[in-house]
Amino acid sequence: MKKSLFIVFIVSCMLFCFALTACSETIAATNSTDFSDIVDFISKSYSQRQFTDRPISDEIIHKILVAGHQAGSARNAQPWHFTVVRNRDFINEIMNNVTDENVLIVVSAPQEEPGSRFSMNFDAGLASQNIFLAAQALGLGARMYIMPVQNLNENLLPRLQLPDENLRVKIIIRLGYEEEGVDATTAASARQPIETKINFIN
Repeated sequence: MKKSLFIVFIVSCMLFCFALTACSETIAATNSTDFSDIVDFISKSYSQRQFTDRPISDEIIHKILVAGHQAGSARNAQPWHFTVVRNRDFINEIMNNVTDENVLIVVSAPQEEPGSRFSMNFDAGLASQNIFLAAQALGLGARMYIMPVQNLNENLLPRLQLPDENLRVKIIIRLGYEEEGVDATTAASARQPIETKINFIN
């Protein structure tokens, strides 16, 4: 009887170890990242110019904003604020020739303090880049705008209903589904040779 129980115990331990090993391998495979895929995706991203009037769901917008909120920031201050603008009349006041059903994400952050060691503009830029890339990963086109920012800050700021009077618009990101058949490779602006942008100090 004792011998049978011992055998059962040994077999159970072996099965447990086998299951644990298989589980660990599955987790490792799930958590592994092919960084070549990430670099390839970033290399193929570009600023969209041709958008359709296909609506964007709230679920997609939420996922994109979560990606923006995951950006790094100095002292983990997370100074950004995102305003989602769907109102057609307001969009037309912000910028011209925006396709119906496109959405604007207005990224705001506090004004820079004179002499500050930390850049709110830089942090807002990191969040904006996350939004830009996340939108494309989810099948949308995206384009960033700086020109309309001054008009927003000087003439339309109250319309944004920002929660803090110290916030100012830093960048605007337009989102929309892209036209079918657009060749992202040729549509993107050519990169300057990377060799002209790098030096090494060994």
